[in-house]
Amino acid sequence: MKRVKKWIIEAGVIILALIISIPLYLVAINAFKTHEQIVNKPLAFPNFEAGFSNIVNAFDKMDVIKAYGVTFSIGAIALLIAVGLGALAAYAVARIKHKFFGSMYWVYTSAILIPIQSALIPVVFLLQDLHLQNTILGISFMYAAMLSPFCIFMYTGFMRALPYELEESAYLDGSSTTRTFFQIIFPLVLPVTASLIIVQFISIWNDLLLPLVVLNSADHPTVSISLYKFFGGRGLTDLSLLFGGIALTLLPIMAIFIAFQRYFVKGLSAGAVKG
Repeated sequence: MKRVKKWIIEAGVIILALIISIPLYLVAINAFKTHEQIVNKPLAFPNFEAGFSNIVNAFDKMDVIKAYGVTFSIGAIALLIAVGLGALAAYAVARIKHKFFGSMYWVYTSAILIPIQSALIPVVFLLQDLHLQNTILGISFMYAAMLSPFCIFMYTGFMRALPYELEESAYLDGSSTTRTFFQIIFPLVLPVTASLIIVQFISIWNDLLLPLVVLNSADHPTVSISLYKFFGGRGLTDLSLLFGGIALTLLPIMAIFIAFQRYFVKGLSAGAVKG
């Protein structure tokens, strides 16, 4: 009976993985087809008549190098702020026994429920007043504000599970609170940090709304804005260019995920044990 149950679970996981892989399969095969082939036979294997021309043309039209640079810069600044400040805030909430910090936890986590769309107009006016509109720093601050509540939520759960004896021993040795955090507590939550960086960077990489509203695509083209240019009106989209652009958009994300996959899995398994 246990073996049958195991087979059913494995079959379900395989079927789910195949379903999730369908979009990736479509990108992989259609990136090497002409527009007509994509329209007529979207699921068929390519005959490589188009070769790598779709990817090469998309590379030129998207200005990929600049788009990569802008998007990576935004992601790096936003994650540095969100992860750094989020870890510090979570440390105060999780390790300092005071009613104020306990109530602040609910303030932080409630911000997760606030959609950015509801605050978009006042935030744009605020950026204009601060002269941060159409700047990489301005949109990075917006992403950092959006990501920080979730980072605090994740870090708090992990830090609460750490034994207090670690800090007590450090304090007895003359360590300060700041030194204890950076040398003892933060290294223990590095798997969580890796998981947060991967997941949150992917969300920044794929986001279209904020770059479209906050940035001028000519000055600071992100990957999503550059790809959005291929969508034409009234069905005039060149699908060969579109799929070539999607392939270029996916490659860095897949490379990053594969490179840091073991840290991501380690963070998830750590959460399963500590939860």
